[in-house]
Amino acid sequence: MSQTPRRPRPAAALAGVLGIAVVAALMITAGVAPAVAMTGSGKSSGLGLFDSLPDDYKIAAMQQKTEIYAKRGKKEVLLASFFNQDREVVTWDKIPDTVKNATLAAEDARFYEHGAVDPMGILRAIGANLVRGGSQGASTITQQYVKNVCVQEAELLPTQEQVSAAYAECTGGIKRKLREARLAIDLEKQYSKNDILLGYLNIAGFGGRIYGIESAAQYYYGTHVEDLTAAQAASLMAIVNSPNSLRIDEKANIAQNTVRRDYILKTELEHGMISKADYQEAVASKVKPKITPTQTGCAQAKSAAYFCSYVVNTIRNNKIFGDTPAVRDQKLQSAGWKIHTTLDLGLQSEAKDAMTASVPAKSPAGTDLGGAAVSVQVGTGRILSMVQSKRFDESQGKDTKGAGYTATAVNWNTDVNYGGSNGFQPGSTYKAFTLIDWLEHGHGLNEIVDGTGKTWPAGSFPCASPDGPFPAGNDTAGEGGYQTVMLGTARSVNGVFASMASKLNLCDIRSQAQKLLVHRANLKELQVNPSSILGTNEVAPLTMATAYSGIANKGEVCSPIAIDRIETSDGSKVDLPKADCHQAIPSGVAVAAGYALHGVLTGGTAAADAPSTGGAWGFAKTGTTNDAKSTWVVGGTTKVVNAVWVGNVNAQTTNLRQVFGWSPCQRTAADARHCVWSGVMRAAQAKYPGDTSWPQPEAQYLYGQRTALPDVAGRSYEDAKTTLQAAGFRVKKGGKTPSNDIAEGAVISSDPGSGTMASAGTLVTLTLSSGPEQEQPQAQPTAATVPNVVGMTLQDARSTLATQGFQSPTVFYPPGGTTGSCKVGLQDPAADGATQVDPAATQLRLAVDGTPQQCP
Repeated sequence: MSQTPRRPRPAAALAGVLGIAVVAALMITAGVAPAVAMTGSGKSSGLGLFDSLPDDYKIAAMQQKTEIYAKRGKKEVLLASFFNQDREVVTWDKIPDTVKNATLAAEDARFYEHGAVDPMGILRAIGANLVRGGSQGASTITQQYVKNVCVQEAELLPTQEQVSAAYAECTGGIKRKLREARLAIDLEKQYSKNDILLGYLNIAGFGGRIYGIESAAQYYYGTHVEDLTAAQAASLMAIVNSPNSLRIDEKANIAQNTVRRDYILKTELEHGMISKADYQEAVASKVKPKITPTQTGCAQAKSAAYFCSYVVNTIRNNKIFGDTPAVRDQKLQSAGWKIHTTLDLGLQSEAKDAMTASVPAKSPAGTDLGGAAVSVQVGTGRILSMVQSKRFDESQGKDTKGAGYTATAVNWNTDVNYGGSNGFQPGSTYKAFTLIDWLEHGHGLNEIVDGTGKTWPAGSFPCASPDGPFPAGNDTAGEGGYQTVMLGTARSVNGVFASMASKLNLCDIRSQAQKLLVHRANLKELQVNPSSILGTNEVAPLTMATAYSGIANKGEVCSPIAIDRIETSDGSKVDLPKADCHQAIPSGVAVAAGYALHGVLTGGTAAADAPSTGGAWGFAKTGTTNDAKSTWVVGGTTKVVNAVWVGNVNAQTTNLRQVFGWSPCQRTAADARHCVWSGVMRAAQAKYPGDTSWPQPEAQYLYGQRTALPDVAGRSYEDAKTTLQAAGFRVKKGGKTPSNDIAEGAVISSDPGSGTMASAGTLVTLTLSSGPEQEQPQAQPTAATVPNVVGMTLQDARSTLATQGFQSPTVFYPPGGTTGSCKVGLQDPAADGATQVDPAATQLRLAVDGTPQQCP
């Protein structure tokens, strides 16, 4: 590439002249005669340096910017670009004559007349430098292209030390010039002049990170290459001569750029490339740039920036894109990929609106709260939306006013190695894995367990590590007691799940979670302490959405993916990591788990969210950690699952139930999760309608391993109780009834009856014998005189009559003149001391001094 004309010191000028002369002499020595160089034919002879170079030197693939796309309907929308060199390669037919002529005039006016090396140009440069004391270059466009390729390859090396060393070899020394000349000759044997000129225009640097004529046209003049005027084209080609001093995005350079531009235009006129009128019009115009920067990085993706960050980290983390992180990152910045992602921009927009409406970016004073939500397509693992409450900012700065924390680069939706956090405790959403293990180990949804909140002693939970007393209290008073697992799931009763886990193995529960691809966001192993059943392993929302999509897909889980396809600049496809879809848990178990989680929506802790599924079958699980530090809703339909987290970002303990006014959603910040989840699910159901039904679980998953109720008739109560409890049933005493066959205190019958198939935990009521029924002798009429009860209180009169076997008397209360003494004034029949009557058949009538209220 030619250098900016300047007058060096005499010693420097002499060195430049001698250098060119030496190059020319060595070319002749090597057998590259002027005739050969001008025709581009023939082979070198006698110089080992040339003999070691390839004979099939190719036009290099150029660094190009990588672009990430998402779909809005059927339209592909650009999210973000990444580049070391902002370059957009164009084809020959896109480049107008204004650009081609300006390039020839600026760099090599005789390009189409000489070969790869121009000895006449070298001699002319020697003469010009001797006469004017300058350092005019003599490289042809082909040689300049070869040097640019060398520089580009140097810039792709993994370390700065290697880059610097390789760059020095590309740009200095007689050896470099000889190699450059040899490669230029080889190149012109294989490609046409047009191909080489096109390669040069696409590879040339135009200052900073701007490379190639198309990107230069867009950046400096806000237009495309095909629309450049003669003056604009000459101004851009002037920059190539000395990018640092002639780039026109700096006002101080415009005057010098104009001088170089006009020189190029004059050369065009001298070689008949431009008419005099067009020349005069061009030089009369001012250099007036319209700087239009091309953004790089995920911030330009705006509401989809966190998803963009996930895509970038997917490429950086996966060896399918290169052996080392440095290689993968270099490809991202220079391979010119078109990355087509799974993101649905329509759903993304709705999800962002739901998040913005319910979870403000600015936290209340003294808190650090945030929200994240991610949607996954069931059966594919495709991430359809990914949003969070704050603005993406790779500087992790605060807002410009400094009034609160509103921006971060940390993606709360995913793991730490994908640009995420260390995760958040999922609370009761983790109970789904205990439920799955319960079902897989032969238990049923209608089994009854004790949901009482209590402290469990050490040793209660097999495989616990560490093992010690575990307090499993319930959140709401009165929700404990014996109940079905189905009801306990709907109400999210901690005591129910502690009872379930005590009959299982914590390591097995962890295994169920791992099968559904659950892992800690900080990449550490899932813990198996007793509290883990209530959700203390820190996870990312994407992990929970993935696991629950496995339930919605009847046990087949798919690892999450963000990229559908990648195309190279030539249209070929790049190998991608595919979603790993596999049967993680038995289909019957998943169906039963989904059936139970459906109850959470229809009559449980997520009942308010049920309308958002729009009539489709849905399921969900809520989660709230201790002191409502983190709150969750995870679930969806048979087509889309959404996970929402709202909580403390850092190690604070702000209770979201005590934060009012921050979120306009319902009452407190703890309610915001419901509004976000419902908003996203309404949009997802409209775009990806779920099925309206769900299979009925098999009987074994509804009732577990039902047992025939033992026959305990005739046994003592304690013996019957022991037998029934050993079979897994609860027992209580019922009433007593006489029996001639069963001894007093022994069991007569049970409810349910013996032989009935019943689930563990079923309450059995035992009826006991009160002994043989007493045979009553034939009653003989008895005779007695009527006792005198006049003057007694009504209470005493009744007692006297009852003691002597008389029926309960009929009482009258004479009106008026009563004292309220409740004494008997009259009786009928009267007591004459002689008349004999049958007491059981005789009923006395008594008149009492008082009222019914006074003397009941």
